[in-house]
Amino acid sequence: MRVLKSFLAEIVILLFVATGAAFAGGQTEVKPSPSAPSGPIPSLAALYKPYFPIGAAVGDQLLDQEGPFIASQFDSLVAANDMKWAIIHPVPGNKPADYNFAQADAIVAFAQKHGMLVRGHNFVWHQQVPDWVFEGADGRPLSATKAEVLARLKEHITTLIDHFRGKVYCWDVVNEALSDGDHVWREDSPWYKTAGTSSKGDDGVPDYIIKAYEYARQADPNVKLFYNDYNIESGPKFEHALQLARILKAKGLLDGIGIQGHWQIQSVDPEAVRHAIDSFAALGLQVQITELDLSVYRWGDDSSLSSLPADREALQTKDYGELFKVFREEGAAGKLTGVTFWGVTDADTWLNNFPVGGRTDWPLLFDAKLRPKPAFWAVAKW
Repeated sequence: MRVLKSFLAEIVILLFVATGAAFAGGQTEVKPSPSAPSGPIPSLAALYKPYFPIGAAVGDQLLDQEGPFIASQFDSLVAANDMKWAIIHPVPGNKPADYNFAQADAIVAFAQKHGMLVRGHNFVWHQQVPDWVFEGADGRPLSATKAEVLARLKEHITTLIDHFRGKVYCWDVVNEALSDGDHVWREDSPWYKTAGTSSKGDDGVPDYIIKAYEYARQADPNVKLFYNDYNIESGPKFEHALQLARILKAKGLLDGIGIQGHWQIQSVDPEAVRHAIDSFAALGLQVQITELDLSVYRWGDDSSLSSLPADREALQTKDYGELFKVFREEGAAGKLTGVTFWGVTDADTWLNNFPVGGRTDWPLLFDAKLRPKPAFWAVAKW
C-alpha cells in the first residue's frame, strides 16, 4: 500500500508539472506547442491580409540590419522612437534646421519602397519631450505659459503633418494621457502641468488634449487621428478611455483607438480585449492593437532568467494563439483594423531594458536569429 501511494504521488507531481502549473503557482492547462513545418517561413502579412495589416515598430538602423526579413513579414511600420519630439524636434524653432527628419524619412522611404503603410507616433507624450517645450523666457523648467506651450505644440504638429503628408496614414496624436491611479488624467505630465486646465464645455478634458486634435485636424482633415494608451482594455482606465473617446468623437476629432498590448503571459484576458475592441468600435472608431508584446515575466517580478524556460514559452504560445483568434474574428467583423508588434525579434525588444535594466526577455514571435518561435506557429497556424 505504501508503495502504491508513493507511485500515485509521483504521478500527481508529473501531471502538475506537465500542465505548466509550476510557473507562479498557476492552474493553466498548456497544450503542446504547434509543430514547425519544413520549408519557407510563411509571411504574417500575407496570412493576415484578409483581416488587417500586420506591423512592427522599427528604427532606421534595424531596417539596415534586417530590412529584407522585415519586408517579408510585415506590411505596416511605425517608428519606435524616431518621430518622437526629442528625436525629431530637439531644439527650439520652426526652421528646417531645427528638425531632424533623417531617421524618420529613412523609415518612410523603406515603407514606400516595399508598399507598406506607416503609422505616425506620436505628437504628445509625457516622456521624450525636450525641456525647452515647457520653459518660459526665464529658462526655468515648466515656467512657460499655457499659450506658449500650445503655440509650440501647434507648430510642431503642423510641421510634422505637412512633412509626412500622404506618406503617414494615421497619427497617435496623444499617447498615455490617462492615469494608472485614482485620478483620471496623468497629472504628473509636463503637458498637464503647463496646459492642462480645461475649457468650458470640454467635460474636463485638459486643453492640451483637445488642442492637439484640433491642430492635427486643421493640418490635414484626411489623416486618421488616434488616441493610444496601455491597460485600456479593462477596469477604470477602460471606462476613462471610453469617455474620452466619446468626447473627442462627438467633436469630430477622433478616428481611432490604439490599445497598446504590452501584456504578460498568464495575465492577459483575450475576452476582455474583445470586449474593449467591441466597445470602442461601437462608437464608430477604428481599433488597432498598436504595441503588442507578451513578456515572459509577471508584472512586478524583478527576477532575471538566463534562458527561456519551456513552460513559460508554452504559456506564451498559448496566449498568443488565443489573442490572435480574437483578433482574426474582430478583424473579419471589421472592428479591428491593424495589429502592430513593438519590435521585430527578441533581440531588439525594449523589454530587455524595462522594467529591469539589462534583463533578457523573450516577448515576440521571432528569436534573436530571426527564427520563428512556437508562438509564431500559434499565430500562423490556426
